[in-house]
This record gives sequence, C-alpha cells and structure tokens, in this order.
Amino acid sequence: MRNFKTLIKPIGYLITALSVGYLCTIIAGLDWQVLKFESPLKSFFWIFLFGVWASLFVLVGAYNWKLILDFLGGTSLPLKDVFSVYLRSNVAKYLPGNVMHLAGRNFLGSRLGWNNSEIAFSSLLEMVLGLGLTGLIIAAFVAAGMVNLPPQVPLRLDCDRIAWYAAIAAAGLLFSVLFIYAYRLLVHRETPAETSVKLYGRGKQFVSTRFLLLLGKMALLSLACFVLNCAFYFYLCDLVLGFRLNAADFFNANTALAIAGYFGVLTPGAPGGLGVRESVSMLLLSAYGYPKEALVLSLIVFRVVCTLGDLFPYLVVKACGGRRIEGTDSSS
Repeated sequence: MRNFKTLIKPIGYLITALSVGYLCTIIAGLDWQVLKFESPLKSFFWIFLFGVWASLFVLVGAYNWKLILDFLGGTSLPLKDVFSVYLRSNVAKYLPGNVMHLAGRNFLGSRLGWNNSEIAFSSLLEMVLGLGLTGLIIAAFVAAGMVNLPPQVPLRLDCDRIAWYAAIAAAGLLFSVLFIYAYRLLVHRETPAETSVKLYGRGKQFVSTRFLLLLGKMALLSLACFVLNCAFYFYLCDLVLGFRLNAADFFNANTALAIAGYFGVLTPGAPGGLGVRESVSMLLLSAYGYPKEALVLSLIVFRVVCTLGDLFPYLVVKACGGRRIEGTDSSS
C-alpha cells in the first residue's frame, strides 16, 4: 500500500504540473489588453458577494455529509458538530495530496468520539453518490435536450469500454472485501464468519427504505445546486466581468464546469483540483465558441470566489464554533 501511495502521488503532481503548464502557455499567448475589469471596485464587491453565495454550496455539502453519517450510524448527530468538523477540515483540500480534508474529518471526528471507520466510509460514500448523482443529472439534462455537449465530448456508448470499467470495478470490489477479511482477521482476530455477519448487516442498510430516502434527499439537493450553479457562473461572468454568455449556454457552461470538476476531484495529488479543473474547463468552454481571453479571466475569478466560499465558513466556524473539538484536545 505504501509503495502504491509513493507511486500515485508523483503521478498526481505531474498531472497538476502539466495542467498548470498548459494554462500558462494559454495565458502567455493572450491579448492582455482585454484581460481587465470594466469597473474594478464594483467587480471586487461582486466577487465578495459571490464568495458568500459559494459558501452556501459548502454548507449544502456539509448537510449532505450529515445525512450520510446519520444513515450509517443510525442516529442523528448534532448539526453543529458535523458542520464544525466538515467546515474546519474542508480547507485542507488545498494542501498537496487532495485528500487531507478527508483525513482531517477523521482526526476531528475522532475527538468527538465518532467511529473512525464510519467517518472514512461516509467520505467514500459522499464522493461516490455526489459524482454519481451529478452524472445522472447531466445525463437527464442531455436526454431532455437542455444541455448540448460540445463535439469534443461525444455521447457514444462504447460497450467494450463499459465492460472493461465494470470488470475493473468488480475486481476492485472483490479486492476490498478480501482486504477487509484479512484486516479484521490479522488486526482484530475476528473470524471470517464474524466478519461476514458484520458485512451482511452493513449491506442490508443499502437495501432499505432509509437508503432510498437518503438518495431522494441528496438527489433533490444535487439538482437544486446544479441549477443554482448554472446561475452562479452565468451571472458571475456578467456582473463581475461584463462577459455575457449566450442564454442557450445557461446549462451548457455549468455542465462543462461539472465535467471538469470530475477530473479535479479524481486527480490524485492536485490540491483542490488546481490547474486540472481549469484546463479541462478551458477545453470544453472554448468549444462553444467563446474567446480564450474572457474564459481565462472568468475561470480565474471562478476559482477565487470558490476559494472564498471555502474560506468564509471556515473563518466563521473558527470564530464562533468548534470549541467543543478544541476543548477535547486540551483535556486529552
């Protein structure tokens, strides 16, 4: 496992470096005369307001995580504690590795007496459900004709590739199950029969009305956030930069950003998806015919306001909350 980590981290850093390099080559060839704000003071005011808007999406993410934790644990955790752990650890995603925020959740949650394995599993489930539901929403919008993907993203079903990915997923699942059995046997001296009972109990959770309710709540929140994100980037370009997207691309633009977000999340080692997300966004958005100069500036501002959206809740929770976690530390 350690050898795997030492191999995967440099790959993630390389992808990030290449992505940043790609952006630098684009920026170097731009006409800097057009890269300016129409009204800097007004634009900075809007950037602040959009940062507050972006923080609302972070709060929704924290609430989604609470729903998953409550589902896995079977009890309702205090909303204040969940938000404190999530918002305090969320800024750590900007550290190299792109996983430090997940480690931070376990570190802070364990201080409150939460189960470490459930915290780790909740983070994995959050990622899988979040990406899966967003993908389903995009697919539904494409099927309804509300989203038109650029030619660079063809919608062709490659059965061979799907079968290959399914085989990889099945192999990964089998390896994970075998690893759990081996870990429980070697570390906890637990027999395979006892482990099987526990796995069966965990599996039953996902074939229940409670899981369907969880999916329903998260699907509604994901749909609402997707639509609001469409308005977010559309009006960010207009109000901050005076760069107007076509009304026909209201859903298209955010779909491109969402697809780019997949690459940012799944790229190991990229802090907050830095560089990777912007590079893919440039490739997709420019395919709709927009000038690269305006796109570069819009993506830079978009990154700034999203960072502010992570920072504002963190500052609030540090100033007003999280004392229970800090108090636990001081008493230990």
